[in-house]
Amino acid sequence: MNDSITIRHSRPEDGSDVVRLAALDDSPAPHGDALLAFVDGRLAAARPLDPREPVVSDPFRRTRDLLALLDLRAAQERAA
Repeated sequence: MNDSITIRHSRPEDGSDVVRLAALDDSPAPHGDALLAFVDGRLAAARPLDPREPVVSDPFRRTRDLLALLDLRAAQERAA
């Protein structure tokens, strides 16, 4: 089965979803802009653009590869 993965910048309306994800991850919710990874339309990981903010991910999914994709995308944006 192929999962659809979408990576995009956070929007103001994503705030409650990021807070829910952080609660699921038992982590503080990050503030500010972030890169978000969705699997089949469901938020699975968030990497804030500010490296001092916590990264959060769904503890019930395998998210290591998603976090690597978010790291790669963040590095690409910093280099541009």
